[in-house]
Amino acid sequence: MRAYRVEEMDGETVLASHAVEAMAPFEAAQKVLGVQVTLRGDADKWIRVVELTDRPPTRLRPGVFEFRAVGRRS
Repeated sequence: MRAYRVEEMDGETVLASHAVEAMAPFEAAQKVLGVQVTLRGDADKWIRVVELTDRPPTRLRPGVFEFRAVGRRS
């Protein structure tokens, strides 16, 4: 499992930040939100997932991922 920081965003403002362990960035976002996620697109309310690792990001393996929630929280 990898460590991630999941930030709930409104535009460029961070509303909440969470630390979570997951196998993949989208799983980290889903754990925090409790709903399915998809790629951000141009959504105003979105989720930024930052991989907390010592390895530098590359073009093929970015360290920051952007998602949006699909559906509503229970």
